[in-house]
Amino acid sequence: MKCCNAYESSSMVNIMGETLRPGGFKLTEMGVQFCKISQEDAVLDLGCGRGATVNYLFEKHNIKAVGIDPSIKQIEAAKEQHNYADFFLGSGENLPFKDKSFNCVFAECTLSLMDDLDSTIEQVYRVLKEDGWFVITDVYAKNPDAVNELNNFVINSCMRGLHDLANLEEKLKSSGFDIKLSEDYSQLLKELLVKAVFTYGSMSAFWNVTSQDCIDGCKFQETLKFCRPGYFIIIARKGGMDLG
Repeated sequence: MKCCNAYESSSMVNIMGETLRPGGFKLTEMGVQFCKISQEDAVLDLGCGRGATVNYLFEKHNIKAVGIDPSIKQIEAAKEQHNYADFFLGSGENLPFKDKSFNCVFAECTLSLMDDLDSTIEQVYRVLKEDGWFVITDVYAKNPDAVNELNNFVINSCMRGLHDLANLEEKLKSSGFDIKLSEDYSQLLKELLVKAVFTYGSMSAFWNVTSQDCIDGCKFQETLKFCRPGYFIIIARKGGMDLG
């Protein structure tokens, strides 16, 4: 059982800001431009956190996105800060929306937090309209053989759920998605880690503070080193497969 949600920690906000992910809105904007999303499109932010992306899309592009997140604390903060938008409490494995509701779904550093990745991908496919877009930014392991060791740590963080990138791409394809773009942006993660070390003295110390000492930060960081974390963006488009 996971004993803490890293994204509810003030130390995460201190390092990452309101976006709670590497690179801020850089890859969000890349997704908007690549998919040519406009104010006419219905957009879902999967794992919306405090509503940073929903607010960015509205202020920058006049896109009225919908947000969903499993954290009561995050959803309450999102509603308080951005009361013009709709935010829902819920998980990616059971999206409370009708079939073919959205033109685009963003999952920015959140797929790695899902308990059931297969079900989440199927749900995203279901709620997307035909030819709809799935914009994913997240962390992955350059040494995926070491990922299983992360299961020994009881912390809810994207770094605990590092993707096997080849496996993720295969899951997307088998679910009916056509991958249009897949690029590495590990430099954004590296910049964030440097900031964490500068602020807290070491990554081990950062993990201890973030987890409120519910994990051994030193052991967690050593395990992450073996996994060799990276960061990526994948933009996929819903194809013609009908999953029922």
